[in-house]
Amino acid sequence: MDHSDENVERSEAVERLHVQLHDSLQELISSEDWQRALAVAARFHDYSFANTRLIWAQSLVRGFTPSRVAGYRAWQQLGRQVRRGERGLQILAPIIRKITLEDEAREEEKEERRVVGYRIVHVFDQSQTDGEPLPEMRAELVEGSLPVHWQQATKLIADAGFGFQVADTDRLGEANGITDWTERDVIVRAGLPGAQRFKTAVHELAHVRLHEPTSQERPTCRGIIEVEAESVAYMVCAALEIDSAGYSLPYVASWSGGDLAKVTATANRVIGCARTVIEQLEQSRDLEHARGRGPRVVELSTSSAEEVSRSQQPVRRDLERVLEAATDFYTQQLHNPAGAHALEYLHSRDLSDESLDTWQLGYAPDAWRDLTTALRHEGFNDEILLAAGVVGRSRNGRLYDRLRNRIIFPIHDEDGRPRGFAGRTITGDGPKYLNTPETELYHKGSLLYGLHLARQPIREAGTAIVVEGYTDAIAAHQSGFTNVVATAGTALTAEHLDTLAHLSTKVTLAFDGDHAGLLAARRAANLPASHHVRLSIAQLPKNRDPADLLPSDTPAFTRALEQNTLLEHYLIDDALHRHNLEEPESLARAIRSAGEVVAAITDPADRDEAIRLICTSTGRDEGTIQRYLLQIPLPSRSHPAGREFSLGIG
Repeated sequence: MDHSDENVERSEAVERLHVQLHDSLQELISSEDWQRALAVAARFHDYSFANTRLIWAQSLVRGFTPSRVAGYRAWQQLGRQVRRGERGLQILAPIIRKITLEDEAREEEKEERRVVGYRIVHVFDQSQTDGEPLPEMRAELVEGSLPVHWQQATKLIADAGFGFQVADTDRLGEANGITDWTERDVIVRAGLPGAQRFKTAVHELAHVRLHEPTSQERPTCRGIIEVEAESVAYMVCAALEIDSAGYSLPYVASWSGGDLAKVTATANRVIGCARTVIEQLEQSRDLEHARGRGPRVVELSTSSAEEVSRSQQPVRRDLERVLEAATDFYTQQLHNPAGAHALEYLHSRDLSDESLDTWQLGYAPDAWRDLTTALRHEGFNDEILLAAGVVGRSRNGRLYDRLRNRIIFPIHDEDGRPRGFAGRTITGDGPKYLNTPETELYHKGSLLYGLHLARQPIREAGTAIVVEGYTDAIAAHQSGFTNVVATAGTALTAEHLDTLAHLSTKVTLAFDGDHAGLLAARRAANLPASHHVRLSIAQLPKNRDPADLLPSDTPAFTRALEQNTLLEHYLIDDALHRHNLEEPESLARAIRSAGEVVAAITDPADRDEAIRLICTSTGRDEGTIQRYLLQIPLPSRSHPAGREFSLGIG
């Protein structure tokens, strides 16, 4: 057979798979319910929706239900062998090539990676193999009936900038959970059983990830929005072996109108979101085992078992070497042709080449194993790569790069050693930022981005300025505000404040001038502190962050810092302005809200000053306000004496 005949035969085989896929989707619409399709996708969440349909359809024809699939070599790595004579299940893999395009406007050529076709690859079900038994995955429970992934699920919501609470409140109405886009918080009903509470939290997390009201990709149909959120929750629970009883997902025809394109688009969004959530939840469990909560063997490249038993220092040094090598890899990729679009984006944000070098910014290629391969070539074994958090392990046992097609921000400790990475999406696919998971070296809640560069300037200025974004911190340093640090992918924590308290007793928070900034201020007010820290708010223009102001409007940023407001005063003003002070009942509610802020102030002079502010704002005398405060049952708050606050919000 010559090459032309082979090409024709290959094209016909691919076409037959496309026809089979189309028929499977038609069957899904006409007969099979959506829930069953999701159950299949949950088993194979590493695969695209189209390939899960192909796996399912071919398995049914052969008379078995697929349980776990992998390629021939992947099964060998897992200690199993495909039996002789077994026919593989055919799926489609994209053929991606670089295409040179002419940009007439710029009179230059540029390269893009595009899908130019598909090829057939074969996978095999576990039932087609023999060998070592695979570990069974069972759902673990904490707090009675709560899945062990509960804390990490709620943390993912908080990391997205939303408050989270479990409560019985009138705001829920008849719902078990709500995502409030105005208040930027998520509420889950307190009385739910553990598994249902977890499922509801993931449902709301899906809304947070997929349905931001300002997003152009948000479906216009409310029914599809709910189908997507419930489908993500179902897939996550099914993949983690968490009880999914009580689900009631509608048949496809009821929400798709029989539109194949709508079904496919919805499925791809659901699977993409669920895959990311599952990976992030499983990362947290891997970390717990790595920290000693479960059995785990780590082979070190340069240390013996006896050395490990004497000291953990060799382990840390190996992890440090991996992170240093990964940083070098990412920075090199930024200046390679494949990283040109990332470099162009950074320059469009007015970041100089000097800043890129100083902050060691880089680029993660749009490939699954480029970093893994490079680090293996440098002699690092797989367990060290996993423990460092730079790679993950798929259900097929293969390693993959955690960060792909993203701008990389290395996160250093105060001595300038890389401890983890944040990756910003360039294409808009997936979460805007992804961080490496918590590891032995990387603790997101304690690290401040840029502290290694800002430590001495903070001491000299007598003030630390905290911003939210990585580019905010870099832009500030470029403009001469070198006493600026950023929270590294999380809300401000007590550990952050304790770290800064060793450098200065004054901290000014310059967060985005929008509603999210106000929420950050409220959270800061609730943080316990073990040091005397004076916190203030620099009120930035609405919907502007430091990177928007710098360097084009440096005077506005300077004014906001100079005119900072004590946090207590800012929160009192906000509490009062949300009420009609001319109506007695509304005035009482306003003073109740402001009184909760006053109750947290333990210094008598500061407390009196706050009461005078309420008097001035409401037009009432001090005696009247004091009587109001005495009549209102204020919550007890345990803040240390002398704690003051100062933030940058508009």
